[in-house]
Amino acid sequence: MNTFLSIRDVRVVYPGGVIANDDVSLDIRRGEVLALLGENGAGKTTLIRVVAGLVKPVKGELVLDGVRFKPSSYRDALRNGIYMVPQMPQFFDGLTVLEDIMLTLRLAGRSINRGRLEARIADLEGLLGFKVNLSSHCWSLSIGEKQRVELLKALLLDSKMLMLDEPTTHMTPHEFNSFKGLLRGLAGEGRSVVFVTHKVYEALSVADRVAVMRKGRIVGVFQAGEVSEDILVKYMFGENGYHRVFTLKNYKEPVHVKGEPVLEVLDLWVKGPYGQIAVKGVSMIVRKGEVVGVAGITGNGQRELFEAIIGLRKPIKGRVVLNGEDVTGRDPAYRIRKGVAVIPEERVGWGLASGLTVVENIAFSLIPVNSSIGRFIVDWRKAREVAEEVVAMIDVKVHDLSATIDSLSGGNMQRLMIARELYKRPILIVAMNPTGGLDLQTSKIVRGMVVGSSKASAVLVISEDLEELLEISDRIYVMSNGVVKGVFEKPFNADYIIRAMVG
Repeated sequence: MNTFLSIRDVRVVYPGGVIANDDVSLDIRRGEVLALLGENGAGKTTLIRVVAGLVKPVKGELVLDGVRFKPSSYRDALRNGIYMVPQMPQFFDGLTVLEDIMLTLRLAGRSINRGRLEARIADLEGLLGFKVNLSSHCWSLSIGEKQRVELLKALLLDSKMLMLDEPTTHMTPHEFNSFKGLLRGLAGEGRSVVFVTHKVYEALSVADRVAVMRKGRIVGVFQAGEVSEDILVKYMFGENGYHRVFTLKNYKEPVHVKGEPVLEVLDLWVKGPYGQIAVKGVSMIVRKGEVVGVAGITGNGQRELFEAIIGLRKPIKGRVVLNGEDVTGRDPAYRIRKGVAVIPEERVGWGLASGLTVVENIAFSLIPVNSSIGRFIVDWRKAREVAEEVVAMIDVKVHDLSATIDSLSGGNMQRLMIARELYKRPILIVAMNPTGGLDLQTSKIVRGMVVGSSKASAVLVISEDLEELLEISDRIYVMSNGVVKGVFEKPFNADYIIRAMVG
């Protein structure tokens, strides 16, 4: 099995002096699935972004098919048969899915008849095991749906190498099993597949080799069939980190004294982006002192429910009641002032503003609920003090509070966003996929914060990670086709919940 791409001594330094890749060397072979394993902030995403031409290293080189390869843009990578599927795909929101696909093909120097393209997509949908609505506008897609479209693009381009950044975040176990078969099939055709993940069992179940990254370095490369989960975890976190993570006690069932209702959703009907009814008569209650979960497969109305509860989408029928007050007609800002904290699944864009500093991201979000920072004029000295408190809440790894938010890893962005929302001391926390794409250690911290915050607040978690909901929830509502198919309480029966999820 010969080498398709060699990465040699690549070093990447972000503004503020953060070393994201520290002299990384790695060979990627034809016809293999290579798992790139590591916790958040280990440098995995930066490395594949170097290969994709999106990040310029300060040192090192790439060798593609024996020839030095120096991509100056993403287009260079596309035209050389390299395709990256990012964890948070970026689309042109004003375009339809088909138009976005056609634009990607043009960037790669391809042109194709529209009718033939639609026929080819139909063939690939059969291979992938899912369908895509080509007439949907990109802004209406969930992250899971965007990832599926990205896979379609990669296959349409007949890419020689696919780099997939945390692609299973929004997949059910059944979808993951099908996805494994797809990756093995791609490798069997002679393509190179780089599978970026923080989940050890996923790496072992799908990969030929596993390369482990820690603190910007490759710390080990193993044949998947010759290494155990324990060994990989030790390499991921180091000996000290391993003991720190695995000596934590499992979360016990939270003992909550359930108080008065904080959130009441009453016979809620909500339209989707194209006028279809996405939420159909949903009712639920979240009381102070409890964590309520909403489970469901992607695209069954959870996103529209989330947007209606936080005030971004107006219902056509029904009510949203917060602490006894009907807020159905109120905007998101009013609900935030009344004590609602929002943790969206999109970190950058929804939760954090790209280009702004860490201090600015914290200050501008807290101004509506923290008058000490200022109203019309920001007290930046006070804002920095508050930012230091927020960062310290869960040890967010920030090199410089004056650095832009883009310099943080995805996991540290998520920690910062959640800490900032909890700093508001909300009466209600509404979270959507709060641990999506996070590593084991960060996920445990986030889940612990969610459970802990329910002592003073009501918590609603909408998540595609059923295991997460089983771990942290007091009650779970299951949505399928826009309808609540069941309400489950502890002790949970996972089989019943899964059956309700698939209708």
